[in-house]
Amino acid sequence: MNEIQIFLKWKHYLFSIAYRITGSYADAEDIVQESYLRWLSAKKEDIQNEKSYLGSITARLAFDLLKKASRKKETYIGPFLPEPIPETAESMDDERINFAFLVILETLNPKERAVFILRELFDFSYEEIAEIIGKSPDNCRQIFSRARVAIQSRKKKFEPDPNLHSKLLIEFSFACYHQDTQSLTKLLSEDVIAYADGGGKVHAARIPIPGIQRVVTLLKKTTEKKAKSTEIYFGYANGSPALVGYSNEVPSFVQIFTIQNNQIDTIFNLVNPDKLKGFQNKENLIKLGYLRKPSWITWVLFNVRRWYLIRN
Repeated sequence: MNEIQIFLKWKHYLFSIAYRITGSYADAEDIVQESYLRWLSAKKEDIQNEKSYLGSITARLAFDLLKKASRKKETYIGPFLPEPIPETAESMDDERINFAFLVILETLNPKERAVFILRELFDFSYEEIAEIIGKSPDNCRQIFSRARVAIQSRKKKFEPDPNLHSKLLIEFSFACYHQDTQSLTKLLSEDVIAYADGGGKVHAARIPIPGIQRVVTLLKKTTEKKAKSTEIYFGYANGSPALVGYSNEVPSFVQIFTIQNNQIDTIFNLVNPDKLKGFQNKENLIKLGYLRKPSWITWVLFNVRRWYLIRN
């Protein structure tokens, strides 16, 4: 293989590293491009392991960018959420981590995040990680241990059944569309909390909204404004079922939620246009199977379910 073919062989792997460290789709793409330029100028005869070499370059670039980004987050307007990326159920692999887990990673400092991801998800040696973050291998072991404890204390014990997750997503979307307070109340947990990331670019709540009554009010208000001007699609973002909205062919929001005890307990609403770049080419995403419109069968099933909830 020539040097371009070798790089393309590992391109997906490199994007996975960059995206998981930075939490940014756009930054990950830039990092992969910079890694490619450095690969072209490298002395290939000195490289014994192409995967390790390219992975280390990418990880170092991602870590350097993460440190700079952490300072910007201190002045970010409103809740800061990672950038979602589109997926299909069939495209999910062992390297995937869901959106809620990416949110948890945001609670770590840059060193903890980089060490945890490189060790836990990509099996880098402590010696390799030490060169990337500028610490000793023993120090990296301590950082990893500390990060893992922090992650486990926040991570939910059970992942929801994918079919249940998709079913609740459909019911949630139609309940919002119909302004159905009764259905929304049944779908949401009492202590549900909603986050909106507008980044100061568009109007969005600047603090998390807690509690079922406040969240229902918020959902009805925001849905009423968007119902006439927004096309809604079902899809997957970071392995989680998601609602994706488009206004004039431009992505206007991505909505993801988590489940606990068969109810929605967290809603992540991304409306910052800078964080929706992965969903820009709507027609291409539809062709690839990443987005789909609600079918008439889905509408019928929802209304049957709605009738059942009202009767009971």
